[in-house]
Amino acid sequence: QARAVREALGTLELKLEQLEQQQEAALGTPLPTPELKRDLELLRDEIQELTGQIRTRLRALEPGQEDAEDENRNTIRARVKRTQHGALTQQFLSLTGRCHEAQSRYRQRSLERVRRQLQI
Repeated sequence: QARAVREALGTLELKLEQLEQQQEAALGTPLPTPELKRDLELLRDEIQELTGQIRTRLRALEPGQEDAEDENRNTIRARVKRTQHGALTQQFLSLTGRCHEAQSRYRQRSLERVRRQLQI
């Protein structure tokens, strides 16, 4: 389970880099083409779907009540599971924060561009 989450986090990071590159390309042109806008929207949808899947996998990996009973029997296993969940959750939160930051930066720069065009 942890390996699957790690792989999904790697995929999310790659998609986030693609999103940032496409956003820069869209902001670099005076009027973005409809294809570029559509590609950006598709990439955002893919990222949103992937984050939902990762969130579900993290919940499945989360230590629960049944693990509390196992802690008495298998303390090392329980600790490893808690540590894995904590580290993966932290990495996921870091990536989603980066995604939100990129989206807000894109919105702000797009808004500034529209204001500039209206002023001209």
